[in-house]
Amino acid sequence: MTTYLGIIIAILAIVVATVMDGNSFGALIGPSSLLLVVLGSVGVSLSGFQLADIKPVPKGIIISFTGKEPDPGEAIDRLMKFAEIARKEGVLALEEQLEDLDDPFMKLGLQQIVDGVDGDAVREVLEIELAALEERHAPVIGYVKTMGSYAPTMGMVGTVVGLINMLGNLSDPAQLGLGMSVALLTTLYGVIFANLVFLPIASKLQRLHDLEMAQKELVMDGILAVQGGASPRMVVERLEAYINPDQRVGHQERSKRASGKAA
Repeated sequence: MTTYLGIIIAILAIVVATVMDGNSFGALIGPSSLLLVVLGSVGVSLSGFQLADIKPVPKGIIISFTGKEPDPGEAIDRLMKFAEIARKEGVLALEEQLEDLDDPFMKLGLQQIVDGVDGDAVREVLEIELAALEERHAPVIGYVKTMGSYAPTMGMVGTVVGLINMLGNLSDPAQLGLGMSVALLTTLYGVIFANLVFLPIASKLQRLHDLEMAQKELVMDGILAVQGGASPRMVVERLEAYINPDQRVGHQERSKRASGKAA
């Protein structure tokens, strides 16, 4: 939502400023300039990556607009519940809870516990998952950032090409102003796409990635606490250290909420 809102506000600012100065917004529309900047940025950026790296890029761009931030409170509630089950019925009783668990990372860790894997081995498996996640996300974020870095350069290329064509047609003075306008428009598009589209999307993807990594580290710590036989209260107090103070409600409040949902 914030990605949509930010880009819309920035574009609206450009449109309003243009109209306020009495200029025609139609002068800012140039299909050839748009084509050069967008396709040029995509192509130049592609040269620095493997094809497999950029296949997830379209999906990543969609996620930057539609992706939701993970809810650490929900993860803490679940791990508190698992700690209660493990303390009362033993870790083998957790297996019944895994079928309905929709978090693959948490499910993997708990399954390791049920299978009797020791704590160091569980940590190693989960850390491998985190490293693999980092490797999957890094090329996508890097590619979008690279497009943002190349877009102004492609805009300058378009401007230079436009100026060369304009200077080669000095015999027609009436076309000079139009040629200069088109040439400078490409630079404008390069700056706009870099700073209003590519770089903000890359920043949003990086933010979502950081939040997901933090969430999984919280989950990993909670899983290891459950395996170690920590009480539900200890699990909550330990995991709430990962979140902002205003989001911490304590074990008692979380237990009340869980009881209310169960009822």
